[in-house]
Amino acid sequence: MSRNTHVSTKGCNDIDSLVRLASHSISMTILKSNSRVRREPIGLIDMKRIGLGFSGVPLPVPQLVEYAKLAEKKRFDSFWIAEDYFLRDAFCPLSAIAFATRKIKLGSGVVNPYTRHTVLLAETIATLDEIAKGRSILALGTGVISLIQQMGIKVEKPLQMMRESVEIIRRLLAEEETTYQGSILQVNKVKFGANPYFDLVGRFKPLRKRIPIYLAAMGPKMLQLAGEIGDGVLFSVGLPPPYVKYAIENLTIGAKRANRSMSEFDVGCYIACAPLKKNKPAGKVIRGFVAFMVSYASEGVLKMSNLESSDALRIREVLEKEGMAEASKHVSDEMIDALGAFATPEKIIERIEEYESYGAKLPILMPLPPDYRLAVEIGERYAKSRR
Repeated sequence: MSRNTHVSTKGCNDIDSLVRLASHSISMTILKSNSRVRREPIGLIDMKRIGLGFSGVPLPVPQLVEYAKLAEKKRFDSFWIAEDYFLRDAFCPLSAIAFATRKIKLGSGVVNPYTRHTVLLAETIATLDEIAKGRSILALGTGVISLIQQMGIKVEKPLQMMRESVEIIRRLLAEEETTYQGSILQVNKVKFGANPYFDLVGRFKPLRKRIPIYLAAMGPKMLQLAGEIGDGVLFSVGLPPPYVKYAIENLTIGAKRANRSMSEFDVGCYIACAPLKKNKPAGKVIRGFVAFMVSYASEGVLKMSNLESSDALRIREVLEKEGMAEASKHVSDEMIDALGAFATPEKIIERIEEYESYGAKLPILMPLPPDYRLAVEIGERYAKSRR
């Protein structure tokens, strides 16, 4: 019986009345206790979640803000911005979104340590985390190498670059004075939050000393590194559901190497999607997007997708010689079905559940135009169906 529960015996003339009162009191106490349990926050990995992601086109920042607000209203777990080169960047929209929202987590998915120096990345994510009041996630990847090279930047030793970047960023956010002599990165006596010009003015103290870092990974070695040092992993669009199982096997190898449990590790997965009416074929935007994904898919991904490498090579040749519009004409319905969720709302939900069945803990919808709002509603329906 609750210590706050008082049972009066006044007016009770028999034992049965006392028993009934006591039973009622105990039942109310149990109900209150159960109610408290149901209101307990659910742990990160156990939560039933859905995310929403966009790249630097086609939506302007004000519209991205509105979709982030809608996603938050629909109880989405997180909102992600990919930094694809020569378009809008990731952090400016995320900062605007941080001001306009209160609860939804905000992920930079992904940025790379080649075009943004590791110390600058630490500064930027700490600043975003301050604006967002502790809701930021840093997703790091090596980026699209051919596009980085167009900027005159050398991409060397991606595995080592990722390892060194994560270590430096973590040490800086922990406000350690950092001297680091890696095989790629060198940092000399950097005390994060301090600057000699402003010693008497003040310091910048990160809101959190440990901001989650997810690694974007595809190949076995990078997946194993993610399992070893990351707080989570983020899979790119264009990967079939069976890939998730393959990836988790490699993530587990890395986690064991560091004596970590996969229960502590988050598995995020972008899913390109576009709602279609029943029996309506995919349009040129979807076909062009799939053409690019197929063209640069690995042999392993093509095999998991039941697609022929010779077909992918032919599309790549057309893409590089004649452009995406022409390449899109060679994309088959099987390719569209394999590498995304381009279908009716019901089929999209089934596809999300398929990714989940293979081990994805955080499906992230990346909608293609034009019906972004419907994609958000589909994500909400998926999340509700699982509660």
